[in-house]
Amino acid sequence: MSTTLLSLEELGELETRLSHVLPEGTLMDRAGFVAANWIDDQCDAASTIVILCGHGNNGGDGYTAAVHLKSRGHHVICVAIGGKKPKTADALRAYNHWIEKGGEVIDDPYMAPKADVVVDAMLGVGITKAISGDFIDAALWFNERQALHMALDVPTGIDAEKGNWVGGIKGCVADMTLNLISAKAGCFMNDGKDASGMVTLSELDVSVPLSSLSLIDTDDFKHILELRKYYSHKGTYGHCVVIGGDKGKVGAALLAARAALKLGAGSVTVELMAPNAPLYDPAQPELMITDEPVDFSNADVIVIGCGLGFSQKAKERLVAAVRSDVPLIIDADALTMISQDQSLEDEVLARKAHTVITPHPGEAARMLHRDVKSIQEDRVTSARELSLQTGAITVLKGTGTVVTLRSSRSWINPTGNACLATAGSGDVLAGMIGAFFAQKFDIVSATLGAVWLHGEAVRARNTGIVAMDICDRAARALEILRWGGNPDDLVDPYDESEFVLDEDGPGEAIARTMGSEEN
Repeated sequence: MSTTLLSLEELGELETRLSHVLPEGTLMDRAGFVAANWIDDQCDAASTIVILCGHGNNGGDGYTAAVHLKSRGHHVICVAIGGKKPKTADALRAYNHWIEKGGEVIDDPYMAPKADVVVDAMLGVGITKAISGDFIDAALWFNERQALHMALDVPTGIDAEKGNWVGGIKGCVADMTLNLISAKAGCFMNDGKDASGMVTLSELDVSVPLSSLSLIDTDDFKHILELRKYYSHKGTYGHCVVIGGDKGKVGAALLAARAALKLGAGSVTVELMAPNAPLYDPAQPELMITDEPVDFSNADVIVIGCGLGFSQKAKERLVAAVRSDVPLIIDADALTMISQDQSLEDEVLARKAHTVITPHPGEAARMLHRDVKSIQEDRVTSARELSLQTGAITVLKGTGTVVTLRSSRSWINPTGNACLATAGSGDVLAGMIGAFFAQKFDIVSATLGAVWLHGEAVRARNTGIVAMDICDRAARALEILRWGGNPDDLVDPYDESEFVLDEDGPGEAIARTMGSEEN
């Protein structure tokens, strides 16, 4: 099931509607109960737990959780930031209940005993300006502790929608974050990805409405996970044409082509721009390589831009690809050329065949005629603007890759890590998207599946990885999922070890807790 990402406006409207139908304090009671379960699950025995509580409902969730944790034998201390009581009615009621139960409240976190677990329940989604004063001091204390760091809803200081440190001031960095009611987009992008750690979602037994933004999940590309039919041949899986590889950049085109082949395209032709191009790829001799223009009438998809260069020949081939009636994946140098030629961009917008563009933030900035900082400040809006401007599906690469349709329907990818920050990684992604287009999967499944598998390929890796390994591991991930295996059962699921079959099939993108039976 795809995980909905509500905007703060949508979340506020939902909470207002719920306040008219649920008894007073119900959501805070549920949040505190779930938070206590979540924290307790990380404790092997009675533990010392320090909860930093703000003045609003996030702090109220912290006080409510403290009551449950205390009843289970943990030593719990709540820190009232700045020595202030909560300001909202529900939070003040939770504070008073904590005091009635004999709970301990202190003003200064530096006066707290050594803790096994520290919990950030200071601001949550309620932040509108950079943290300051007592909140900065509390965040510093939180980050300095040699303890398990846990955050309720959103780490303090992170913009819940955009994933940036509000005002550029660093706040709390957690090992684990519990999103409440709806997953928060900011926990999966930019600084929010590092600040949130492992994200768990509890919908608090609330029916969350659909939104135009969600996390990519395996359900979004389930047709790609179906086993292949025996009665087929290479033509069944399509012909992918890769155009690129100017002098000094031949490897970029070969990486894309290898990825297309290994992720299932029936055949792949590489049209290289470089003079004296190699006649074949020794590492992948199955590829067909030429320096002559390829006849697009035999292509099921074209991938153009990987190491394309900016020669006149490259420009001519880009124009020909844009004017073709073949699905087109546009990457790298091709995007830069389009950003410099308004008439060519207009032709992209006018295309009848499917088009996908795969910019990194720098390329996106050039296409939107802005700077990179403005792109990163609001990645979802930037990607949506690109889709409107080009008519294409946009894959805005980066921490929390964003995929958008021209309709503004959007997804954020929860998989991937810093191992993808390596030369050729984007070329592999372009080739993977091309592979799924060649196999005639629908445009959304092909794009989302490639993006998710590209990120999934580096799970359990945290040193370095070369782009070709990303391709191989992505193919391995697809193989495991097609056979019903569960990568969660393996330490490193893509190291060629035997995988475990799981009759329940692939897992979800993020952990969930608290079904209706827990109420």
